[in-house]
Amino acid sequence: MNSELKMTASDVARLLYSGEMTCVDLITELLLRIRDSADQSIFITVTEEQALAEARASDERRALGQTLGPWDGVPLAWKDLFDTRGDITTAGSRVHADVAQQDAAIVAVCRQHGLISLGKTNLSEFAYSGLGLNPHHGTPVNPASSNDARAPGGSSSGSAVAVAAGLVPIAVGTDTAGSVRVPASFCGIAGYKSSQSRYPSEGIFPLSRSLDSVGLFAHDMDDIIMLDAVMRGKVVEQLGESRLSELSFLVPDNVVFDQIEDDVLACFEETVKRLKNAGARIRREPFPIFDEVSQLFQKHGTLTVAEAATLHQNLLASAEAELMDQRVRERMGTASAYTAQDYIQLQWARERLQQQTAESLGDTLLLFPTTVITAPSIAALEADDEHFRQVNLLTLKNTMLGNYLGTPGVSLPIGKDGQGLPIGVLVSAAVGQDDRLLSVCKAVESALMQ
Repeated sequence: MNSELKMTASDVARLLYSGEMTCVDLITELLLRIRDSADQSIFITVTEEQALAEARASDERRALGQTLGPWDGVPLAWKDLFDTRGDITTAGSRVHADVAQQDAAIVAVCRQHGLISLGKTNLSEFAYSGLGLNPHHGTPVNPASSNDARAPGGSSSGSAVAVAAGLVPIAVGTDTAGSVRVPASFCGIAGYKSSQSRYPSEGIFPLSRSLDSVGLFAHDMDDIIMLDAVMRGKVVEQLGESRLSELSFLVPDNVVFDQIEDDVLACFEETVKRLKNAGARIRREPFPIFDEVSQLFQKHGTLTVAEAATLHQNLLASAEAELMDQRVRERMGTASAYTAQDYIQLQWARERLQQQTAESLGDTLLLFPTTVITAPSIAALEADDEHFRQVNLLTLKNTMLGNYLGTPGVSLPIGKDGQGLPIGVLVSAAVGQDDRLLSVCKAVESALMQ
């Protein structure tokens, strides 16, 4: 398997089905990669014994013609917010170490279909950062780094790096303000943020109950489409690929291009050109809802801060607060300046703006850069808290719009900057249009690969 460093999950499934590879050999190889990796910050927990036992069971089922589904034996990794029975859920912290008594609901579904968990991946403490730094478990290094180690993006840092580095073909994370789409963009892979109602939330440690959504990482859209079907317990059907000539995209010329790096802008414009040449209809005009959301955040703050501080209020008031990442602790502490009126105004406006977004977009897709920058230097972020704060806000500027407005979105890799750092494009649809979004992104991916 060494020659297939970054096989897709679909590739793995075909090799297992054909008998060209046993599940035990596959899992053994991946566990060796994880163990021998120069970056030991990617996984917090590796479930080696259980993974090998499940691999043996998968091979036995296959020999008897009794597989649990087309992806029986396919390995994946879970962000360490998802409960996996018998394992500690750390949420990336030193002060949270609960042993899960049962699997999270979607973990249980994946087990029922024969998927094999290799372990739990690293994240920003309590999922509270768009950059992926973690002083407790180490910061996973972006695989696209050269001499200067670059941030992986967060908060689902380990999940994105595990896929990008070829340690696992697919992984699962969560997205509250960009925590799947940002690391996907920074690491050069595909990342899908679902509509909130897409998957059950039982057994997932929360950050903001109003905004949290589940997200998937993979090398291509075929894997994301398949994993989405498996996780929803659906009969797997190939989504019909949309025809670009029948699609309309809106490129907003407000908010999402503010402070954009030159290479990111140039790469995005080339992407727009290629999609137009493939037949897509693309128009550029302001999307006023983005301006209103930005103004609401400036006036009232964000739901994330208010809800995270409330969730962790006992911890923040205890001596154990000193054991937290001080950047996370201080950001949660800013919630003391918020009022009940701020929170209610944000919720009232959100309900109205989600409806307006759906009515305004209809079947049109939003298209803009996932982030306006490429992956920043880890050392520079660690050296200066104010620099960290500014870069974190800039990193999440585009993606957090989608969480507030409820839009599902997919970040797809579209190129690299002058330093070889990946750049992503974000395609988003109105709330609940996940099936259509995935079909559209398959067509976009196909067009960009030609």
